[in-house]
Amino acid sequence: MSIDVPYLSRPQGPLDELEQLRRTVGDAAVAGLGAHTPFALKHRQARHLVEELGFRTIAWEESWGSGVVLDRYVRGDGSSARDAVGQARPGLRGQPMLDLVRWMREFNRGRPGWDQVRFVGADVLEPRVLQHVELHQFVAHAARELLPRAHELLLTLALRGTPQEHAAWYRRRTEDERRPLVAAARDLYDLVGDVAGRRAARRGRPVVDADDAVLHALALLGFHEAGIDDLRDRFVAGIVTAWQRRTGHRVVYSGDWVV
Repeated sequence: MSIDVPYLSRPQGPLDELEQLRRTVGDAAVAGLGAHTPFALKHRQARHLVEELGFRTIAWEESWGSGVVLDRYVRGDGSSARDAVGQARPGLRGQPMLDLVRWMREFNRGRPGWDQVRFVGADVLEPRVLQHVELHQFVAHAARELLPRAHELLLTLALRGTPQEHAAWYRRRTEDERRPLVAAARDLYDLVGDVAGRRAARRGRPVVDADDAVLHALALLGFHEAGIDDLRDRFVAGIVTAWQRRTGHRVVYSGDWVV
């Protein structure tokens, strides 16, 4: 059912008008926002779930790598909202997403890390260079002897142009052409998982968190495998489940949106 009542469409409207969400959501670990709900109402619903019901992750139908950039912005890494949102897929590069992440950053101001609201790109639509760079850094820190193999696999999976151009390029490959790339992504995921289990991966203050590295590799595998089989939803669920295990957060999940 479409909701177009003006006062319900203001992101900063009073939250008590959404109190029915408390009864609807109950103790659910994941609350989904309707795929065809206007963005402003989604923003307001997310505010209610975070501020009133204790949800601490907002997951979006957005690529994992660009979601990492947005998450670091809302946690106060010093980047600008426009630069962070500019990393998202084109349909999300607008004022509605700017308003959402700016509210998230303001909500987090002064809060301890464990109580901050996080942003997760819970999809495998496109890979990002950030994933490649940080996987290289992670292996270099924790298992330098494996760096040549990791470099070889990352080179095989290198992006051809922008993320959007690369995704279009990959869609044009035949199944036989994709198989070596899927195999490389699978080998990389296995390698990173093995390294993440080493004590060295969590020693000191690593440049790349081991849990981030595993999810970087999982999202790369998801991008390549979902191009052959209809596995995208499985990888989305895998990212959300891994994130919940890692953080213990209740998650707000949103699919595509309309303005």
